[in-house]
Amino acid sequence: MAKNKEYVSTTKIEQRFTIIRTVLAVTISILFCFLLIFITSKQPLTDIVTFMIAPLTSKSRFAQLLIKMCPILFTSLAVCVLFSANTANLAVEGAFYMAAFSSASISVLENFLPAPLHFIAAAIAGCLGAIAVLIIPAVLELKFNANIVVCSLMLNYILISLGNYLITGPMRDKGYSKEATKVIASTAKLPIIWNAGGQKVHFGIVIGILCCIVAWFIIYKTTFGYEARTVGQNPDFARFSGINVGKIIVVGSIIAAIFCGIGATSEVNGYYRRMEWDNPTGYGWDGIMIAILAGNNPLFCIPGAAFLAYIRTSADVLNMTSNIPVEIVNVVQQVVIIMIAAKGLLSKSEKKAIVANAKHNAELQREEEKAAGDSEGPKEVQA
Repeated sequence: MAKNKEYVSTTKIEQRFTIIRTVLAVTISILFCFLLIFITSKQPLTDIVTFMIAPLTSKSRFAQLLIKMCPILFTSLAVCVLFSANTANLAVEGAFYMAAFSSASISVLENFLPAPLHFIAAAIAGCLGAIAVLIIPAVLELKFNANIVVCSLMLNYILISLGNYLITGPMRDKGYSKEATKVIASTAKLPIIWNAGGQKVHFGIVIGILCCIVAWFIIYKTTFGYEARTVGQNPDFARFSGINVGKIIVVGSIIAAIFCGIGATSEVNGYYRRMEWDNPTGYGWDGIMIAILAGNNPLFCIPGAAFLAYIRTSADVLNMTSNIPVEIVNVVQQVVIIMIAAKGLLSKSEKKAIVANAKHNAELQREEEKAAGDSEGPKEVQA
């Protein structure tokens, strides 16, 4: 077997093991799900087959998958930006929630602007609302050395109460039987790109995929992205190198908030007739799981969000066709997070691969130096 004559960086080795670790975590979680189905189901084999292929058995179910996938894309992108800079700001849930209210305040205005300017104006309002949320924990950490995890978690609880007040008070349509805003103006709605059996897939899924590409470019192809990843890997080295860590955290929070604002506006104006969220949707917590699953790579958020939407669609189908509860998806999610967060998983194999790769690179370097010395030939002896 011929030896590899190319240099391989340690980063590539780590990336390979990240992918292997992720695939292993997903596989173990699915197998654990099968075990639960065997324990709880009266017809386990049939239910396992249903779980595996349900979203692919009809157009309406596949459309449902795309609908579930859309909002998770945006929140996972927001988390990717924050986590790349090692900013444990967990207020994405509240930011997405408040962005929906901010955008709805513009979306319900009739004859405000023509389409698509009305949607753009609503999205800008949503972004501003999300920025106002995500910037608070960042500033508290930078100015007062507050614990950003605690601040952001507590902020989410405050925003739950604020959102409940808005939907039951100032923003409620008093002529409507449920707690909801006025009808979203037609000029602010997103177009439906596919109607499959009543399951309407809106243009937000396209916007979400485009945002994944934009987020990937920001993180991996811009100066901000390089500095953010440097801060995330080694904050002390980043400060020593002259990187303004505080600026990176603030700018990262703003970029993450923009993704939340666009996502919340797309979800409400694409899927709903009125804004009717009296509680946070949980999309922020989903985004954290998908970002972890994707290794903070925005492009990997697409298959990650598709995976979560797939198993949720399967769980919905199982809930209708068998006695399997939909909570089985929550179990799968938690197992995935635990497995990926387990730093010791495959750590010995990864260290061995890194050491072997270092020896391989050193051997290649010695061979190159020897070849360079031989090519010079014997030196002439001067008289």
